[in-house]
Amino acid sequence: MTALFSVLLLFGLGLLQIFLPQVWSELGRIDWLLMYVVLQSLRSSFRRSILLGAGAGLIQDSLAGGIIGLHAFAKTVIAATIAMFSSLFVLRGPLSGAMITGLAVIIEGLIVMAWQLSLGRPAPFGLGDVSLGAAATSAATMLVIYAGRKWQQRELIKHRRVRVDVGGTVTDDGE
Repeated sequence: MTALFSVLLLFGLGLLQIFLPQVWSELGRIDWLLMYVVLQSLRSSFRRSILLGAGAGLIQDSLAGGIIGLHAFAKTVIAATIAMFSSLFVLRGPLSGAMITGLAVIIEGLIVMAWQLSLGRPAPFGLGDVSLGAAATSAATMLVIYAGRKWQQRELIKHRRVRVDVGGTVTDDGE
């Protein structure tokens, strides 16, 4: 995946995170950028995870307004932590991905709240909002992972239908 594609995907997810709640307010609790950062950090290198977390946070900060660097710091810390632990442990499956994403949402919420309070500003959300966001993002993560696996299975089945005869000709069983 090229860097340009990653930036465009992050920008698209940022726009989705900003404008989707205007259509359906409950979808505003899903942190699409953090979900992408977590899922990519589980299978990427440490350096790529840090760059991805910083880029996602800066995109979120620039689109949402507020303190520039606040979400970039929080997402970078989360991406670095996940990248370190994913090199030590094998974390696979929709349930583990959803649990890690939910925990990441809670940690990011606590980092943002602590930084806001240390600057003398009121916290933009409460702990109830953080826990609802964690639940919504975890559920969305499970759906994304499950849909991705089903797509991969369909692609595998499609490729298995092609077989080679003894004479060297390739036939397709699907037609």
